[in-house]
Amino acid sequence: MTRPRCSALRVADAWTHVVVDTTRAVTRLHYSNTFARTPAVRYVLSHAGGTIPYLAQRFDQLDSLAVVPGAEERGSAREQLRRLYWDTALAFEQPVLDLLRDVIGLDHVVFGSDRPYALAQSEAGAVAIRTADHLTADERAAISWRNAQHLLPRLRDQRASSTESSPTSSPPGRRDGYS
Repeated sequence: MTRPRCSALRVADAWTHVVVDTTRAVTRLHYSNTFARTPAVRYVLSHAGGTIPYLAQRFDQLDSLAVVPGAEERGSAREQLRRLYWDTALAFEQPVLDLLRDVIGLDHVVFGSDRPYALAQSEAGAVAIRTADHLTADERAAISWRNAQHLLPRLRDQRASSTESSPTSSPPGRRDGYS
């Protein structure tokens, strides 16, 4: 069994490097105009997109300078970020969700987990979203399952057929917060 790479501080790289790698990937996809050239692709960014929501204002500043070629094709980073999807794997605390609400809106945030790798954190995330008093009931439902139905229409179809046979306010599938 191989162990995760660790820094000199004995902190697994996954706790910091993965979110920075996600940030680099999104930056490259946006400024290479890949997002603009692939409007039919539904991208889902794990871990709330790494540091992208925090850095969104820097993207706005960079866009205003017009120093990266292809701006006419690409549009603003803010516009592109709003069409991406963002999951809540290890990113379910109030400050993160508030930042996502402010930067992109919660209509593209979907429940995510690192199950089975971070089982305790994944379960805590499901509970935190279901019980978050800083979210409205509508926002909790949207993040927990409704946004996923828009992202994956077969889930919406499954929900429609399950409600015809037995009405329920819960999403289809497992009842423990995972689908």
